[in-house]
Amino acid sequence: MTRSLRRSLPALAAVGIAVTSPVLLAGTAQAHGSRCDSVSVQYSVDNGAHWTEDGRLSEPSTKIQVRLDPKSKPAEGCEYKVSLASYNTEGPTWAKSGTQTFLGWDTTVLSSDKRQATLDVTKYAPTCFGQIDLYGTDKKHDGVSAPLPKYPNAVFPKDLITAWNGGKPCKPTPTNSPSPTATVKPSTSPSPTATVSPTATVTPSTSASPSASVSPSATPTTSATPTTSATPSSSSSAPAPVPTDAGPVGNPTVAPVSTTPSENLASTGGNSTQTIAISAGGAALLALGGGAVFLSRRRARRS
Repeated sequence: MTRSLRRSLPALAAVGIAVTSPVLLAGTAQAHGSRCDSVSVQYSVDNGAHWTEDGRLSEPSTKIQVRLDPKSKPAEGCEYKVSLASYNTEGPTWAKSGTQTFLGWDTTVLSSDKRQATLDVTKYAPTCFGQIDLYGTDKKHDGVSAPLPKYPNAVFPKDLITAWNGGKPCKPTPTNSPSPTATVKPSTSPSPTATVSPTATVTPSTSASPSASVSPSATPTTSATPTTSATPSSSSSAPAPVPTDAGPVGNPTVAPVSTTPSENLASTGGNSTQTIAISAGGAALLALGGGAVFLSRRRARRS
């Protein structure tokens, strides 16, 4: 009996080592492979024909496709949030943007299972001067949930991928246009011509002479030519060239929602009760086998 026990206990120890070691090594490998790191994000404004990581938009793009960099390999369960927001501003540049008005936004979540998505704020496009921001969070910078962008101290969002500033001034309201036309009509003053007609009735025979006097009346009519002075005013209404200057430059790097995957790691075999049970069982076998070997050797020395 003692001899059979001596033979079986070392075998139990070997089984404990064989069971515990791979599980522990697998758990370590899972721990290292499950961390969520920052990744690069690319975007396209032409429906995927070209992809870029440029930190400034050259035109007001209200529909943008975003994707994880094809070279990046995020861990399973890691999530990356990207948003697109639109604003009205008081000027064409970041420095002249003034008080911004939030118009609307769109947001998405990228992952290893969803590497590409489309963000669309076309129905919230700026009407005059405006700003468009593509950034790497899901915060709604509307002045309520999160702060509005504000030059120069409040550069929101801080996780900017790319942005645009520009546009044209709003058109004047149509209520101002009828007032000049009303002032032009009295300037024609048809009333003097009505006073001339009675003078023609006084001297019918010498009607030619008063007709000559009518010719001076034609000269005042030529005074209507100053009304053509409105043409210079129309030239002044031409929009001035919009100045351009560099605003905040974005960075294509997007941080993960958290440093650990959102999915349960038990499905991958790491940090699960099954792993703990197997490890505990293997450790028990290892300890039992080692202790038995020690006792058997001690008894052998006594005998």
